[in-house]
Amino acid sequence: MATPEEVTFSWLLLSAVVLMLLLGAGLVGFLVVYQKRLLRQQKQQRAAEMAYQHQLLAATIEAQEHERERIGRDLHDGIGSTIATAKLLVHRLEQMAPEGHTELFTMVTDILSTAVQDTRRISHNLYPAVLTHFGLAEALRHLAKVSDEAGPLRVQLTLDYAAVLPMQQELALYRICQELVNNAMKHARGATLLTVSLQPQDAGLTLTVADDGCGFDRATLPSGGAGLRSIDARVRMLGAQLLSQSAPQQGTRISIEIPTTTAYLAHAQH
Repeated sequence: MATPEEVTFSWLLLSAVVLMLLLGAGLVGFLVVYQKRLLRQQKQQRAAEMAYQHQLLAATIEAQEHERERIGRDLHDGIGSTIATAKLLVHRLEQMAPEGHTELFTMVTDILSTAVQDTRRISHNLYPAVLTHFGLAEALRHLAKVSDEAGPLRVQLTLDYAAVLPMQQELALYRICQELVNNAMKHARGATLLTVSLQPQDAGLTLTVADDGCGFDRATLPSGGAGLRSIDARVRMLGAQLLSQSAPQQGTRISIEIPTTTAYLAHAQH
């Protein structure tokens, strides 16, 4: 039979073991809670950093567009008006000049007409007034028409755009399409047709620009230039996804899938 001292020692030992187990369980619980809190704080920090980067990107693009607008209006209202006035004066001088100067006046008039057209084109590229006044659909029709008339490719536009998106989204979509069309005009060797479409898809829109040219091997492409970086920045700002399909001698097809129910759209509407 155990002596009282042995019983007391056994209880003390058992109590010490239980206390150590409780302390161990408490320490484990504390570490688990601390780890969860740390992970939650890191997740919140990453979300805050992403939100800040998104806001910074949006602010940068907005500032660029304001500067484009200012320069475009200066070109249209300043230089464009001055050249147009000079053209009218040349016409008046032509009526007063000797017949021998008619050819010279014709040449000057042609040069001034070209200057007026170039100024209008540059002004529109910098700031598409038709987008502001009539919306994205008309702006894309105008872009397709001008590109079809002036570019080396026949441009075919398919447009199914009933929704009216916020101006920021419409401007971003227009800039993306403008850059893709310009890239195709410059680099789609052997192409004869450029198709541009804006179609509803699921809960969003899909902008597609495709050509029937030589295509390319994506593995051999150099790093993107300013135009491609601009497209990528606007795609990220829209919360969209860029998909490209191309292969040698099989043309190029680039699609931008825009989810119109993103947080960006909710933010833009406010």
